[in-house]
This record gives sequence, C-alpha cells and structure tokens, in this order.
Amino acid sequence: MKNYLFFFCLVVNVAFGQTLFPYLQNPAPNSMIVNWKTASNNETTVIYGDSPTSLNVTVTGTTNIFSDTGYNNNYYYHTAKITNLQPNTKYYYKIKTGTSESAIYNFRTLPLPGQAATADGKIRFLIMGDNQIKAEPRYDTLTLNAFKKLKQKFGADSDPSDNVALTFMVGDQVDVGTLDHYENVHFKKNIKLSPYLPIQTTVGNHETYGTMGMNSYYAHFYIDEIKYKNIASGNENYYAQQAGNVLFISLSSEHTGSEQQTWLQQILNAANNDSTVDWIISLSHRPYQAEQYVGDISTWVRNNAVPLLTTSSKYLMHVGAHHHLYHRGQLKNTPNYQIISGGTAWDQYWGMSTEQDFDDVQKTLTDWTYQIVEVDVLSGKVDVECYSIGGVYNKKYNELVDTFHRYKNQPKPTKPSITNTFSTPVTLPLTLNGSAFSSPNGELLNTTQFLISKAADFSVIEKELYRDYENWFGKDGNTTPDKTKNLNAGVDITKATFVTNSISNGIYYVKTRYRDRNLEWSDWSEVKQFEITGSVVSNPTFVLDKTEYTQNEPITATYTGGPGNQQDWVGIYKKGQTPASVTSQGFVYTNGQTAGTALFSNGMAAKGQYFAGFFANNGYTEITGRKNFYVGPKVQLQTTADTYPVGGTVVINFSNGPNLVKDWIGIYKMGQTPGTNTSLKWSYVTTPAGTLNFTGLPKGYYYAQYLLEDGYTGIGDKVFFKVGDIVTELWINKPVYTLGENITASWTDSPGIIKDWLGIYPQNVQIPDDNFVSYTYFDGVTQGTKTIQGTALPTTPGNYYMVMFTNDSYTEVSNRTQFQVTSATLGTDEVKNSTQKNVILYPNPTKPGEPTFIKSDYPIEKIELVSASGDLLYESKNIHNQRFSLVNENLPKGVYFVKVHTRKLFTLKLIIQ
Repeated sequence: MKNYLFFFCLVVNVAFGQTLFPYLQNPAPNSMIVNWKTASNNETTVIYGDSPTSLNVTVTGTTNIFSDTGYNNNYYYHTAKITNLQPNTKYYYKIKTGTSESAIYNFRTLPLPGQAATADGKIRFLIMGDNQIKAEPRYDTLTLNAFKKLKQKFGADSDPSDNVALTFMVGDQVDVGTLDHYENVHFKKNIKLSPYLPIQTTVGNHETYGTMGMNSYYAHFYIDEIKYKNIASGNENYYAQQAGNVLFISLSSEHTGSEQQTWLQQILNAANNDSTVDWIISLSHRPYQAEQYVGDISTWVRNNAVPLLTTSSKYLMHVGAHHHLYHRGQLKNTPNYQIISGGTAWDQYWGMSTEQDFDDVQKTLTDWTYQIVEVDVLSGKVDVECYSIGGVYNKKYNELVDTFHRYKNQPKPTKPSITNTFSTPVTLPLTLNGSAFSSPNGELLNTTQFLISKAADFSVIEKELYRDYENWFGKDGNTTPDKTKNLNAGVDITKATFVTNSISNGIYYVKTRYRDRNLEWSDWSEVKQFEITGSVVSNPTFVLDKTEYTQNEPITATYTGGPGNQQDWVGIYKKGQTPASVTSQGFVYTNGQTAGTALFSNGMAAKGQYFAGFFANNGYTEITGRKNFYVGPKVQLQTTADTYPVGGTVVINFSNGPNLVKDWIGIYKMGQTPGTNTSLKWSYVTTPAGTLNFTGLPKGYYYAQYLLEDGYTGIGDKVFFKVGDIVTELWINKPVYTLGENITASWTDSPGIIKDWLGIYPQNVQIPDDNFVSYTYFDGVTQGTKTIQGTALPTTPGNYYMVMFTNDSYTEVSNRTQFQVTSATLGTDEVKNSTQKNVILYPNPTKPGEPTFIKSDYPIEKIELVSASGDLLYESKNIHNQRFSLVNENLPKGVYFVKVHTRKLFTLKLIIQ
C-alpha cells in the first residue's frame, strides 16, 4: 500500500453539486486508473461500457482525504482502477460522487506490447512540459490548442483517444508541491485532454518544493505500480513503461546516482532483448543541453544516462524541459535526438541569461510548444511535429515550427569528396570545397563536418567545422526578444572557409562527411593533404587527457606544433625530479610527427604526483610547459549535513585518500582558489580514511577539498556546505523609487547556482510563492550587481521587498530588503534617501570631506562604515540618539556601506563622488 501523507476516511455523504473532471493515468492493455478531486463526499464510482449509450459496468474505488498547511478547503482525492479490460479498445465512462456526475468521456486501452493502436498501424503520443503558472491562462491554452489540433488533423468527429495513446509531461507541472497547485495548476489546466488521454509524468525540481514537496507527488500518482518486464525501480522517482512498440524511460534528474544508473542498465538490458520494443525514448526534467542559462542541465543525464542509452540501437531521443522554450538538437556520433519541451512556465527569452551557441543544438525557439510523436509500427518510422502557440510577445495559432524523423534501415548518404586540388603550398584565406550532397533515398542534407589535422591519423584535431543547414540561435535584430535568428540562412555548409592567420604554417590533412535529416552519416571522404605558408608561426601545445589517474590507468598526452624531429619525445617524471639528472618513469618518441598522441598504456604503478614533458630531439630542451598530474585512488569527501548552524561543528568525512606525507583538507569560501586565497580552516590527514571537525566558521557558502603534500594540488571532488540559514547579504541602491525607476540590487555570498533569482513581493505577502511582482535571474554570480528594469519593476505605488532565492525554488537565502515605490516626484535629498522604516542617509551621493547625516525614528545603537570589499573602516557604539553625523574627510571616491543598528539592522549604500 502506498505510504501517503493523508488519511482514509469514511464520511457522511454531503449532497453538494460539484463539477467533476476525470484525470487518467497508468494506461495498460487491460487496465486504466481514473482519478478526480472533489471538495466533499467520499463516494468514488466509475460507470463504463463499450458505447456511450451502454454504460453497464460499475466500479467503486477509494477516497483519500489530503490536508496541507494553508489549504483551507476539503480535498477528497478519488481513485478507481478499472481492470479486466480488452487491449486497444475504446471505452466510454463517467464518474460519480454523490449527486454529481461528470459528462460521458472515453479512453482507449493500450495495445499489446509491440502492436499498433490504429487501424493504419500507428501509435501516437503527446509530449508537454512545464506548467507551473497558476494565475495566467498559459498551459490551459496549450492543452486547448493541442485538443483543437487533434481534431483538425484527424477529423472533427474524432476523439483524442482515437488517435493518441497517452500524454507524457516532463516535470514542473506545479510550481510548488501543494494541494492548491495540484488542484488548480496540474488538474484544472489539463481538463480539456485529461478525460481522454492518460497522463504520465516526470519529476521536476518544482515538484520537490512547497509544504508537501514530493509527498504530494507520491500521493497523487501511482507510479509504484508501473513495471517493465517485472523490473520496478523500487520508488516513484523514476520508472519505465511500454506503450505499443515504444519503451518510455522516465528518469529523475532530481534523484541521480548509482542506484538509478543500475536500474537503468537493467531496463536497457531487458529492452535490448525484447522483440516487442523497437524504440526507446528517455525523459528527464532537466535537459541534456541548453543554449540559454548555460550549464543549467543535468550533468548526470548528459554524462551517465544518455551515453548508456546510446549503446542501444533502439534508442531514439531524450526529452527534457526545465527551460521554458523549445529546442532540438542531435548527438554528434549516434542517430539520436535531444529536445526541450518547455511548456508555458515563467518567461524565458533572449537576453535574459548567459547564452551560447552549441554545435549539438540545431534550433532554440522561445515558443510555448507541444509535440506529436507518430510511430509507424509496421514500417519502422517515427515522425515528430512541434506546434507552437507563440508566447508573451507574439501569439501563434498551432503553428508548425519544427519537424524531424527517424526511419530504420535506410541507406546512408553518398560518400562526399573534397574537390580542391593542392599542387603547391597555399596561403590563407582558404575555402575547402565539398562535393554536392547526394542521397540514394532522396533525404536532404542536415549536417556537414570538416576535420583538419596536422596528424595523418587525425589523432589531433586542429580545426573542426560542424554545422547544420539551419542554426536558430539568438535574438533576431531589434525585434521582440522572442524572435530567433537563423544564423546559417544562406550559408553553404558544404564549403569551409579559413580566414587569414586562423591556422598556422605547416602541413595539414583534411576530410569531411555529410549527415542527412534521418541522422545517417556518410562515410568519411578521402583525406587530402595541403600546406599552409605565409601564416602565423606554430605555437606548440601539450596536454594530458586527465589530471587524475588511478594506478596503472593509461595516460594519453597530445601534442601539436612540434619540431618534427624523429626523436622528439614525451617523458614522465615524479614531482621534484630533474629530467637531465634521473631516468624518466617512461617515455615515447614522436617518430617525426609534429602533432599526435603519446600513449603510456600501463600508466604509473606508484601513487603520487608526477609531471609530463615534451622534449626536443632526444635531449632535455622542453618544447612546451610541463603538465602536472596525480596517480592514486580517487579520494571521497562527504559532509554530515548540507547546512550547519553558526558556531556549530562542520564534520568532514574522507575515505580512499592516498595518505601522502602532509596531505591536508582545506576549507574555502565559495569562489576562492587554493594557493591564491588562504584557507579559512585546514588540517593535515594521517590516514587514508577518517573524520575531521572544523569549528568557528562564520556564515557563508563553503567547500572542502583534499590537497596533496602540503601544496595546493586538489584531488577528488569538492564537497559544498553552508553555515547559517541565510548567508547572502542583499541590498539595493535606494529605499524609495518613483514608478518606472530602475532598481539596482547588489549582493555578496550567494550560492552560485545559475537558477538563483531575485524576487520582488508586496510587503503583505509574507510567505513567498508565485504571487510575486517579478523574478530576475542573475546567472548564479556569487557577488555582483543586477539592474531591475522594465516589466520587472512594480507597476503600482506601495511597499515592497526584494529577496534572493536559490535554485529556482522558494528557499530564501538572503535578507529581505524593503523599499517603497511612489508616484510623486521626490524633491529633497532627505526624502530621496529615506527608507520605508524611516532611516535616512543624506545627502547621497556626497563628496569627499563633506558630512553625511543619518536620522532614524528609533534610537541608534551602533554605526559601522564598511568598504565595498567588506573591510570595517569605522565604528561608533552606544550612540543612543536618533541622529548622527559622519564626516567623510579621509574617504576617497567610491562605494561604501553604512550599517545602522536600531531595532533591526539597516545596510545603506553610500556613494562618494
């Protein structure tokens, strides 16, 4: 039985008229779960049959009564599981609670494994993600448009269940895990489709927030019932579910680790041996890649899950969300797509974040979209259509904005060639000309890849040019920030141009290959050799593939721009050894290659610190700088808590350490670098495993790292922790603003997570939620300044506060800084610099040598003057007055902070100019 935070209750039926809307989940060939929510009455009845005029079977279910902090209504959650159904069969049904009955709806059971759902051999799915917003009609508009599109595509008289098997939603279906949001965001906004199409979900980060968090997710869904080949995950965070010939693998990007990886391997092994599975689609809330809010992805999905999935020839694509837009890309070397289906949540447009154009993303469109996936079971074909309803700036009406496909057993494109003739050395600029694209089955060109190397075996790539025929990235000119530009419009991607001085003098090798829109690569072209003259002189490079190796692990060194002597060589020495004085630990000749790799296949047997060098002509002249590395076990650090109280003891457990002489563990503040910055606390380690305690750390964000032999070479992963509940200090440039006036926020010691954000709230909102005035991301900068402007500013006069939240949640990590917005024009310095609590700093800005006056409605206990870097410059205690004069005669121009201790602490910004 599910262990929910609710109680089962039998109550006297109360005859309230209620509008009932069913919600379907967990479809199977022989069963379906029907849910609905009411405000009263525990009756759970489903009446169904094989025609709308013959509802002749009655099923009774259970009713659970949920409770939640701040939810003042009754929450009756009804669940009925209909069993003993026939596969791929349409059933009609209605739900009943007391005197209330729903309209008659219908659903279709799944076909048997491996089989189609429609008469013409198809099975189709809807994909959506990121609902979240309660107040605005966004997600319900998206589901309404999807409903209309299904009618348009398949006939006005058809039902959604006639043509689509289920909807997969990719997380953040609520903004917080409260009953209010499950009722009014998840269920209410899906009522156009949910009576017809079962909905399967994926855990998003927002499902983990709020008063109930994941407990509400577990209570509403019955994921623990879902198994594939009798393999269960043992939890409701991730699962695998088959529908027809497609296996959906719903991963949790919020609960990553070895346990999920082991389960995924078991699922993949079973699917590879299952003849009824032709396609595998993986899903997770955080995506594989993102061109906005760069880095805000799931590294576990990218580095662990997807590489494992690509080992299967049945793998089709990965679907993510989290970013509130649509994007589509392809993996470079395997025929797999990765998309973001970001729904309609909080605005995300060009110019709001750090952005980067990635090779493995073909288009990023800041649209609200959904996808229809059509699988032709008989022919081995999958076609995907992406429809958009636009966004805040431009509305669209089910506009088709992307299509892509994957067909099995298709021929690859014709092998291309490079048509240039190189009879003599050439000078830059140079255009490499590829042959025309050709495909045996009429597929169109999607991607070209040119590789240039100084090594004949292409072990070292000097230049790579990887381009799709279209590249939708970035804002299109001076238009609204939702319009994306096609950077490759008019570009012939079968040509590669290298401008003057873009590559150095020397002999090069080049080859190319073409990819069609079915993701099939051609064979590589024949290699051509050419020589560049009249360019820049080569700058030699030398790198190792890693900086940490286990004992006897292979070590690969890569070099370019070498002299080309037959006995140039790469050697390895222990730290502190002099190459001319001792024998190397190992060496490899380059055999006259100017670029290539040197492989030490057996690595180093002894643990310790080493360096590798690139040497000339069998001597000890070093061509490039040395590369240091470590050999030994991979040390593990772990804290006993994520957060420690101020004055508490921070406990660091370590294991699997190399235990070299004077190894040590240091504690540093977020953003500090060992060697450049002094550690706040440190201790030597004398055993491979143990525990160290650190006390006396002030509030802040910290990390601990294992460092070697009394030096600053860190090994293993850092472990992060926090001291104090609220550690970020946040301030704004003024206490009073006129309507439309920009607000400048500054902070120190933020968590440094890319989805940290600043929220502005009316002062009457004491518990932050989605009732904010605005939200502003700031790229996870740990110490910085952000200007709040435009639509992010309050639009009405009143009293507000700003506060910082971490990781896209409602967890406050800073003080709340209060301010007032007025419609009147401010007339005097005193009014201009007053605070909502009537602490006044004026005139401000001021000049060197001029006084600054402080006035407070309450007696001032202490004044502190602090520099922008945090140094205490002046302090005056026991003032016991409501006025104070601070003379700035010795202060140079700059920004300072005055901390006024009254009934509470006020931090005011002082500008001397």
